[in-house]
Amino acid sequence: MATIRRVLSPRTCHAVLPNGKEIFGTIQKELPDFPLEEGAAVRVSLYVSDFSYGEMLGGVVN
Repeated sequence: MATIRRVLSPRTCHAVLPNGKEIFGTIQKELPDFPLEEGAAVRVSLYVSDFSYGEMLGGVVN
């Protein structure tokens, strides 16, 4: 889980993990668009090669 800090575009954002680390989040082209809203919690999968990037999974969790 991560909290969206700043939306950069409809498919990219900066988000913060529970440990305070900020990541660059993206929505893959294969997934349908879902709204990215500042302050929303989302599920993320971190890239193994670089923990500062993550893929946003599914929709926004309320």
